[in-house]
Amino acid sequence: MNKNYLTIALVFCLTFVGFAQNTVTVDASAAQLGYANVFETEANGGGFAFGEAWGVPDLKTVLDPANNTITIQPNFNTYGDGTDTFWVDQATTNGNKMFEGNTYVENNDLVGSELTFTGTVTTNTLAGNGQLLFSVNNGPLEGGHQAIPAQFGGAFTTTALTEDAVLVTDESSDPDENDACEPLTNGPDLAGKVAVVRRGACEFGFKALQAQNAGAVAVIVVNNVEGPPIIMAGGADGDSVTIPVLMVSDLVGEAIIGELSNGVNTTMVLSDYTTTAFIKVFNSDYSVLKQESVELGPDGTDFSVTYDNVEDADAVVQYGFQVFGLNANPVNEIDLGSVVITSDVLSVGDVNMINVSIYPNPTSNNINIQSEEQITNVVIYNTLGQTVRNVSPDATNFSVDTSNLDAGTYFAVLSTENASKTVKFIKK
Repeated sequence: MNKNYLTIALVFCLTFVGFAQNTVTVDASAAQLGYANVFETEANGGGFAFGEAWGVPDLKTVLDPANNTITIQPNFNTYGDGTDTFWVDQATTNGNKMFEGNTYVENNDLVGSELTFTGTVTTNTLAGNGQLLFSVNNGPLEGGHQAIPAQFGGAFTTTALTEDAVLVTDESSDPDENDACEPLTNGPDLAGKVAVVRRGACEFGFKALQAQNAGAVAVIVVNNVEGPPIIMAGGADGDSVTIPVLMVSDLVGEAIIGELSNGVNTTMVLSDYTTTAFIKVFNSDYSVLKQESVELGPDGTDFSVTYDNVEDADAVVQYGFQVFGLNANPVNEIDLGSVVITSDVLSVGDVNMINVSIYPNPTSNNINIQSEEQITNVVIYNTLGQTVRNVSPDATNFSVDTSNLDAGTYFAVLSTENASKTVKFIKK
């Protein structure tokens, strides 16, 4: 009996000693691979469309080996010129597929181990569930604009509401014939359209109810006070409003009003994107998948994913990041944001060390940078990861010339002696 116990103990010890424990972290210089799984939207049945290898730049993933950061964001490249009906809903001008973009390292030397994947979220500006995205789809105002939903009225959803905008007129120009505070004079023009009204003179709920009764499908309230939009209460009529209502700033709203004679098409939709870090293990023919994952958190948070036992039969091991959501309309690129990830070498204090602002964004000729600490180096990358500008300002308040950059999205990596931060900007 004693011999049997001894044998069991020896086997257990040998098994335990032979079981490797490996920890990997973010390495932007490693060979990164891309894979896309594409699904129909829920409105179209939600079924699987296809899956295939996908170029990392085409996933809109940006690798920065110099600063060891990986930037992930929703996929824009499938949108193309907006005419492909497979990828774009022609009625709403929004994406037509749910796109799962995977950027990962494949390392099959990790079989037969307990594997942990760690890292730090430097910045997370990705629009998660429930953020309102408002965009103009044509003309000089084309692109995303800040908007605040009202506290009353119908709910915005992840199904895009796209329609032409029409300015409301009423019977009195005192103080404003476009404030919807008197009986409307162009009610028939509002049927099936997005009504545009100015703030002022009466309650928000009353304005929206007037537009709703005329057949409008949504309401844009233009702030009549300088500054950003505000949160609107419904007042006495708010409970009767069933169409969605939002407010835009005075600058954006007046610009929309100025373009209405040329036609302004708008889209309102709630974003619905998730980002995760994952470990995936497959058998040799990729027919069996097992995985562990964790959702990425806000700025400065660490993540850790552990797969308890990558067995010898699991011949393929992948670890990396996934973005899942509607294939995006490029006009919403700034509003949708991104997630910048690095290794877990930096502490949370290091990640948050640089307090910096960059403006204007979008820009035409230059970007202005202000920081509480001296910026020693600025490297600007395009979406292919190519360096397009490298300057050493050694200053806290300075400008960088962008006049000869092509229109598109860029990433500025701002470095001090002890830390760095990546900021996305758009060149018009």
